[in-house]
Amino acid sequence: MTFDDFVNAILHGGILTLTIFAMLAILSVSTWAIIIGKYLQLKREDKKNGAFVRAFNQAESLEEFVEENKKRGAIDYDLGIVYDEVMRVVERFESEYPDFNFADPHYKMLKEDFEQIVNNTIERVSLQMMERRENLLSILATTSNIAPFLGVLGTVIGIINAFAAIGNMGSADLSVVAPAISEALIATALGIFVAIPSSAAFNLIGYWVQLLGQKFERFTTILLNRLDFELIKRYKNTEDFGKF
Repeated sequence: MTFDDFVNAILHGGILTLTIFAMLAILSVSTWAIIIGKYLQLKREDKKNGAFVRAFNQAESLEEFVEENKKRGAIDYDLGIVYDEVMRVVERFESEYPDFNFADPHYKMLKEDFEQIVNNTIERVSLQMMERRENLLSILATTSNIAPFLGVLGTVIGIINAFAAIGNMGSADLSVVAPAISEALIATALGIFVAIPSSAAFNLIGYWVQLLGQKFERFTTILLNRLDFELIKRYKNTEDFGKF
């Protein structure tokens, strides 16, 4: 079938067939727009997170890194955001409780409150980042599910029209039936063509989001360990803390 035959099949398919083809075209354009947008978004975040981690590991202390991080400009990636949020909690506690001794057992209740606030902050940032990354992925899932059905519906309508035309012509010759059936099957082919990239992208992007989430968890674990170390270090000598 040539491209002209393809166009003619669409144009002569009737209002329902045209509507189905239009819906498939809209879904296809939306799918590729989301795929490209998500790829650029996640690639940018992953790159910025990598640069942030390298700088974090090279910093001698969190206090030193706070000043250095302020020079990095706008922070729109999860590791930088969670670091800023946690350090704000630390600064607020230090300003509100200037005598707070992290290693003193008398401050056990206050220390537990501090740790709870830090954990809640990390969880809030994690949820915000997850929502942002998974935004619009439901459209890919929906497209991969409904596109084949739209294609089959278009094919069924095309076959109905083909048999109606055969009845009107009073002939069931193969030369009459074959072109009409071939045109009807175009809708199924288009539905599958739209569904395949949608389904593949949904799974691949979902896996990428999961990997970024695992990196986030590893970083926050190291951040908390390092925070404990540096707060306790003010009163005790210790040397061991993790690297990302």
